[in-house]
Amino acid sequence: MLLQLLSLSVVFISGISAEYKNYDGFKILEVNFQNPRVRKYIQEIDKNLGFMPDFLGENWKQKQAHYFIDKDSVENVKTNLASNNITYQMRDVNPQIFKVRRRRDINGAITINDVNNRYLSYDEQMQFLNSIAQQYPNDVKLQKIGNSYEGRSLNAVRIGDDGSSKPIVWIDAGVHAREWISYNVALYLVYTIVSQPAYRDLLNAVQLVVVPNTNPDGYEYSRTNDRMWRKTRSRFSNGRCSGADANRNYPFFWGTQGVSHSQCSEIYCGSRPQSEPEVMALTNAIQREETRIKGYIALHSYGQEILYPWGHTMRTYPSDVQDLIQVGKAMAAAIRAVNNTDYNVVNSGDGLYPAAGASDDWAKSRGIKYSYTIELSPIDDYTGFSLPEDRINQVCREAFQAIQVLMIEVRSKFSIRQTTSSASSTSAQSSLLLKRMRTAVRGSGRG
Repeated sequence: MLLQLLSLSVVFISGISAEYKNYDGFKILEVNFQNPRVRKYIQEIDKNLGFMPDFLGENWKQKQAHYFIDKDSVENVKTNLASNNITYQMRDVNPQIFKVRRRRDINGAITINDVNNRYLSYDEQMQFLNSIAQQYPNDVKLQKIGNSYEGRSLNAVRIGDDGSSKPIVWIDAGVHAREWISYNVALYLVYTIVSQPAYRDLLNAVQLVVVPNTNPDGYEYSRTNDRMWRKTRSRFSNGRCSGADANRNYPFFWGTQGVSHSQCSEIYCGSRPQSEPEVMALTNAIQREETRIKGYIALHSYGQEILYPWGHTMRTYPSDVQDLIQVGKAMAAAIRAVNNTDYNVVNSGDGLYPAAGASDDWAKSRGIKYSYTIELSPIDDYTGFSLPEDRINQVCREAFQAIQVLMIEVRSKFSIRQTTSSASSTSAQSSLLLKRMRTAVRGSGRG
């Protein structure tokens, strides 16, 4: 069944509308936290400042934390940092975020070339998925799993769904609207794994489910109104602010640490667990077949990290944490092999602060063996969410290799089918890489 497209004749793909939010006077705050005293300050920055600034990401190589400071708070933040003897840098927002780019007629075909070279609208994403389903009807099934708050379809792409009980790897993307590269990675994954015969053997043993856009309302709003929009677009009758952070809205230690109960906060966890229809749809869909789902990845940006549970608190880990670390390091090695890009494998709660109610924690709590969040490239705060379009393909290729490693691990651990002897050289290389990583980390500490 084809996905419905909105009847728009011209799509505004990344230009600036008359109502696009102006960020004049806003600043990027960068704090180096190598010093333990500064790290403690950063971990309690909400208490120190009296509010939680918008946390953009972390440069783990240089031990830097990045925040987005609104213009009305800049001077107060500077004063607080100075009084606490905290060295910092403040910079203007990268103007590339608001660069006017081309428009496109939606009547034109959307191809993998588009995915590799520009950021698509929601409608274009759905058109691309429709074309793949038409081209590969025996391999791809499109499934509507729910609606967003504004009524857009939440669609899952089921690849290799042959009616058997083979294990599933579940990938979803874009829960945070401004993290545009995550959507392209998911679309690239769908096209590449189904269009290249090299992966047929893997799909015979493991089913892949991909939800390329889990927050379509927020995504479109970030394209047409506010490039830095993060949350959903749900409305509240008793407040002036909109949306919740869907990655604080999952029903596992909901509302405890690393969240806000203020509707205007970027990390507002919602009025209750699963208050956001997008989260309700995703959790319902996963629970319907959770006994078969053995791998889960939530695609985010930015920071070049592979995060594993638990993230709702610090220094607390699942009993099989070593397995998570081993496969995580194998995924990082696969990424590095593409273009020498380094990803850090780390527990999500042991970073600068825990975050409760996240999807990877919830997935792990449901018994999904391998559960991760991948913070995609870049690592620097200047590029941040505005990853240049000429870097899209590289990031897609890197993430694809990491996901393939997870699928191979799931196949080796859980597949009920024998794979053919004519496995692809690509899959064979990833299998060898996985074995090498297991050997390298065997007997090591938590890391």
